[in-house]
Amino acid sequence: MKILLVDDHILFRDGLKFVLKQLGDDVDISECGTCTEAYKIIRESEGFDLILLDVDLPVISGMEGLKDFRELDPGAPIVFLSGSEDRNLIKKALEQGVMGYIPKTLSSEIMIQALQLILKGGRYVPDNILNAANGQKQTKVTLTARQNEILQLISQGKANKEIARTLGIADNTVRVHISAIFQILNVTNRTEAAFAALQEGLVSPY
Repeated sequence: MKILLVDDHILFRDGLKFVLKQLGDDVDISECGTCTEAYKIIRESEGFDLILLDVDLPVISGMEGLKDFRELDPGAPIVFLSGSEDRNLIKKALEQGVMGYIPKTLSSEIMIQALQLILKGGRYVPDNILNAANGQKQTKVTLTARQNEILQLISQGKANKEIARTLGIADNTVRVHISAIFQILNVTNRTEAAFAALQEGLVSPY
């Protein structure tokens, strides 16, 4: 199964690749951060089984580039990824043939179920987006103010020394906080922590 992942958030891509591997043992993921790069990859490939496209890409947005994706690989179902829950945008995307709209805060379990549905020819949009008014995601995870500051910096790809320097604290203090964050989020590394933070709405997906 060949999947093209187009998202300019590198840590999100890393986390999502980990999730996508659950779709099967034969999953082959190509990735990039812009529509222009994606067009080149498609031209050099023999087609994809699924295209995951971030709506909010730099220069050419996912919505703006949608027509070109359709022309380059007409057989591939396209799924929008977004931090936005704008129902007008979702409606427009579905009208233009997008097969799914997946918020970046969606749990990995539901995301896999959604993608399995799409791969079988179905469409997926979370019910709460279509039926409820937009609002702030309620998180089940509670961090201290300092832990939250460190998590933001982890999600930006900052190393421990950079975090310590930015916050004016000792390296060892950073390590202690990161260990606590991992336990709270039930993860084992920084990539998983950043991805879990996005799913819980603790950091911005942009």
